Amino acid sequence: MKPVLSILLLTALAVTGRAQEQFSLKESIAYGLQHNRTVSIYKNNRLQAVQKARQAASTYLPNVNISAGLDDNLKLPVTIIPAGTFGPGTPEQRVSFGTKFNSTHVAQLDQPIFDKAALTGLKARQPNIDYATLTETQNNENLVYNIAVAYFRIIVAQKQLDLLLDNKTRMEKNLGIAQLRAQQGVAKKIDIKQVQVNINNIESQLSVTRNSLELAINTLKFNMGLAIDENIQLNDTARWLSPEDKAKKTDFSFDYKRTTDYALDQTQITLLDINSKNSKDSRYPTLGLYARYGANGFGNKLGDAYERLFDFGTVGLKFQWNIFAGFRKDANYKIANYDFENAKTNLLLKEDQQRLTFQNAGLSYFRAENTITNNKENMDLAKEVYDNVSLQNREGLASLTDLLNAENSYQQAQSNYVQSLLDYYIAEIELRRANGTLIEFYNNL
Repeated sequence: MKPVLSILLLTALAVTGRAQEQFSLKESIAYGLQHNRTVSIYKNNRLQAVQKARQAASTYLPNVNISAGLDDNLKLPVTIIPAGTFGPGTPEQRVSFGTKFNSTHVAQLDQPIFDKAALTGLKARQPNIDYATLTETQNNENLVYNIAVAYFRIIVAQKQLDLLLDNKTRMEKNLGIAQLRAQQGVAKKIDIKQVQVNINNIESQLSVTRNSLELAINTLKFNMGLAIDENIQLNDTARWLSPEDKAKKTDFSFDYKRTTDYALDQTQITLLDINSKNSKDSRYPTLGLYARYGANGFGNKLGDAYERLFDFGTVGLKFQWNIFAGFRKDANYKIANYDFENAKTNLLLKEDQQRLTFQNAGLSYFRAENTITNNKENMDLAKEVYDNVSLQNREGLASLTDLLNAENSYQQAQSNYVQSLLDYYIAEIELRRANGTLIEFYNNL
């Protein structure tokens, strides 16, 4: 059987004459890590976290505001000077103070001196950046996983397609022989129908396999960030179809602490702990410094309100303490604390889930590793049996039924072998996903 050196991947929407891009598995992953749309989203999330850290720092930095205003006193308020104010018998006086126009110009600086809740909140700046960075890493790991799985499915589906086409060619030759013998009167028409049934079965399998291949191709393109109508070619398929290359022994061990999931959960626990302390610290009073400098202008004409300005300045302290807020602060603290406790429990739960995934993938991996060689030997043996029975059939020593049985056994052995390859690769990817070595897998390709 000829090894498959390359796979031409075409879709129904392919553009005629478009140049085909060639990708190895590593090149496919590298392309996806650059062009998948989620890459830019998670990159922006990381950059956004950096800006949010700057935003959080501003709560404890000086805050400077400048304001200006102009009042047109359409009617000045009246002040009453009681009768007798300036001596016995003096009547009540009604006086209006001020001018028609007055302008105000103020610059104020506010600087927190003590705000325990704000200081606690500042501790979340770096963990927030770390969390965004880790989610970006996790997205990259998911891309490595999805691209690798789609890539292997394409290789296996194409191999199955090639084997089915070979089987169909052999069966069509057998059909021709059966028809010739029927014409010569040495074979029955039922023999022709038996061969035709096998060909029809292969046609059905070909339809299913072509559909699986197209689905895998489209999945690969999507995860790589390629347009659906793009034509691509895989250029390292022989490497993954050679059973000799799969005889390597890989030492896998489970350590949840080196996975991105663990780092994400730990960072989330840190953030929830800070949030809990921040809620608790909101009960403390705050103290701030302010400095204000400004000028006022007055006049019965608009220009006069800006021509003559009288400056003023103030420096002071501002103390605030919300002693009672209707149990809101206490409730916020308890809610945040429950979130913190749940996060610690979820960390242990996820570790158990990840360990189970790792163990199940390990069973599949070592089972597939052990069956690849056996299935390859069995496929070669089935081919030898088929070739022998085929020769005997041509010489009249074996019946067509014997030949069809040998053909079916050969097809099943081929299918088992190819399926064991796919099981092996997917189990390895699952193992690496569970123990956090997907990026290492990509780097070592």
